[in-house]
Amino acid sequence: MERLMLVIITDIHHGPTRYTKKGDAALPLLESVGVQVGVGSADLIVDLGDRISNVDHDTDLKLMAEVASVFGQMDTPTAHLLGNHDLHFLTKDENEMALGHSFQSHSIDIKGKHLVFWQIDLTNTYGDNSLPSEDDLNWLREDLERTALPTLIFTHVPLDDAAMVGNFWFQNNSSAASLSNTQKARDIIEASGNVILCVAGHVHWNNISTIDGVRYLTVQSLTESYTTQGTVTGAWAEIIIDDQLSWSVHGADPIHYQAPVRTLDAHWNEPLSPKIIRQQNSRIADPHHPISGVILDMDGVLFCGEEPIEGSAETVSILQDQGVRIVCLTNNARKTPEQYVEKLRNFNIDLNDDDILTSGMAVAQYLMTREDKPKVHLIGSKALVDTVLAAGAIESDDPDYVVASIDLDLKISDMTPAIRHLTSGAQFLATNYDAVIPTHDGPEPEAGPIVAFLEAASGEKAIILGKPHTLLFEIAIGKLGVSKDEVILIGDTPATDIAGARAAGLRSILVASGNPASSLIDTQEPTLRFANLKAALPFLISHIDT
Repeated sequence: MERLMLVIITDIHHGPTRYTKKGDAALPLLESVGVQVGVGSADLIVDLGDRISNVDHDTDLKLMAEVASVFGQMDTPTAHLLGNHDLHFLTKDENEMALGHSFQSHSIDIKGKHLVFWQIDLTNTYGDNSLPSEDDLNWLREDLERTALPTLIFTHVPLDDAAMVGNFWFQNNSSAASLSNTQKARDIIEASGNVILCVAGHVHWNNISTIDGVRYLTVQSLTESYTTQGTVTGAWAEIIIDDQLSWSVHGADPIHYQAPVRTLDAHWNEPLSPKIIRQQNSRIADPHHPISGVILDMDGVLFCGEEPIEGSAETVSILQDQGVRIVCLTNNARKTPEQYVEKLRNFNIDLNDDDILTSGMAVAQYLMTREDKPKVHLIGSKALVDTVLAAGAIESDDPDYVVASIDLDLKISDMTPAIRHLTSGAQFLATNYDAVIPTHDGPEPEAGPIVAFLEAASGEKAIILGKPHTLLFEIAIGKLGVSKDEVILIGDTPATDIAGARAAGLRSILVASGNPASSLIDTQEPTLRFANLKAALPFLISHIDT
């Protein structure tokens, strides 16, 4: 296969610096790329769009002309696409006049490869429209039907619907990261059998997806800085296609990727049907399957506030004597495992620190899977703070994460720094969304009201890492050391205990000894119901795996 070399530049964003886009550095960086490309052997430069950061009509005309002037100094042939910012105040015709380039969808053949430049309408309402349109899709279908050559498709917005978790802008604006009809586009691409590569920009990071053997690459913005700790990336890419596909991104956010070129008309097996997936994911052991491990909620199951629930200590002791492994889960992060062990011993319940899992521990584990030393701002009890910091997190005035839970001594003024961090881009994590916990004196506030306050004030949605998130349940199953078919969860709250158990594929028992009946209006149906833990004992004993 004859060697094809392409240079990719995207998301130049010439104009004012906004958020993490260093627009004032765009022109010097673009000139530098032109110099570097000039000493190479590229067959074509492809500009994927968003050449400017829109300001107003007249300013945008000036900005676009300045970018066009730099491209005009490059000796290598150039193809351009339209980005959404290019179209915010300017029309397609005005872009064509500025660049001296047609912005109709078109294709060309170079060195035995078919290159498709697919122009999709990305006016400032693109996220609300049904795009690519039927006309756009028909154009692509007809173009691909006319060639038997290995094909590359260039678009501004990616076609792979990749996850945006961690993306500075698009994680919390994911609807703008893709287009509504990209599945239809992929159906056409896969049916053609000729497409080997799709290349896009728009989302401001380097990313790779492979679907049915087709590689989908997104290229980092020339002027982005959030992946490089405030340093402008200066990113541009080289794509070389011969017997291999090689993709290299230069600048402060580099990447190198190499893979075989997809064989034409070679397809993967069809994905497993949604029906089968649902059946597998919802598979929960038969109610009468033997039991070797029990996961217990604590508040409302073992105790209410500072008072034990009658019969709970006796039940736990009997299960332990029968060799049943027990792990306790709680969304209440106000105590450490050591403190809970001491509290339970006062109720004659004998468990070890390693048998207790709190939502604070779930937050800590989540953070440590993201970074070695995550920077955090913490709202919550001393136990939560100690748990998160002991795991390796660092408190910071410029945090990447805001972690929220309940602290009964919290003041409204304590919310101010958290709100400011969230509106500045920090990710929002929370221990739980529980509104209250049961006590013998009546309900007591939990983290839910704090989380709701911060969500309303910042506009950011929290990631809840306590129940019903499956993370705590997965850790608990691992600690029990038995098959999840041999595990049963016992809790008092459908929305957290029962929902989390179902999501983790576990049987569940709902007891009525904790949260009041008025809070049990929920679609999460347990496997069984009992008045309290003691009432469930005969069932548990009769199913112990001996």
